[in-house]
Amino acid sequence: MAGHNPARLTGRERRQKILDAAAEAFAADGYHATSIREIAARAGITKPVLYDHFASKQRLYVELIEGARDELAARGASAMSSGAPLEARVRAAIDNFFAYVEARPATARVLFRPPEGDLEVVEAAERVQREATAGLVALVATERELLRGATDRDRRLQLSMEFLKRGLHGLAGWWREHPDVPRDALVQAVMDLVWTGLGTPPAPDD
Repeated sequence: MAGHNPARLTGRERRQKILDAAAEAFAADGYHATSIREIAARAGITKPVLYDHFASKQRLYVELIEGARDELAARGASAMSSGAPLEARVRAAIDNFFAYVEARPATARVLFRPPEGDLEVVEAAERVQREATAGLVALVATERELLRGATDRDRRLQLSMEFLKRGLHGLAGWWREHPDVPRDALVQAVMDLVWTGLGTPPAPDD
């Protein structure tokens, strides 16, 4: 009787397998210390096969963090576009963030941890983070209830979203060291700060 041959991976599946392997390697050792050889070994392929999908380690890293940013943005947009009251939508968006961290911890850690070494990689990571903040600002700017009445609303939204993004990243790192804390507790802690800060009209400027 002929042996069973496992189904051959499609190009998309192979590419995702490489991205997952890269996330594990970068999360464990950092960008600089991770080699293409190690990523290929984790993915169960050869270096030439990896290079068929990604031209360089730098390109692989950038596509990994861009993809993570885009997925987080899509999760936030999905929550905010529902028909629920605004407070419930903001809570759902925060919960979606931590659900991603819970499901893809290695990828999240790579996205949230600045790379070291290669200047072009550092600049690419900074660009991805700037674009992430801009996406958050665009997402909440149309919610006129947030920071209503502020004379400098655009700037306050920019500062608030940068603060929120960095705070979420830091709390995700803390959660990795305290895995016994339930996700709901993290969401509530963030809501305690965010909803008070964004949902209440600001005090008049001096």
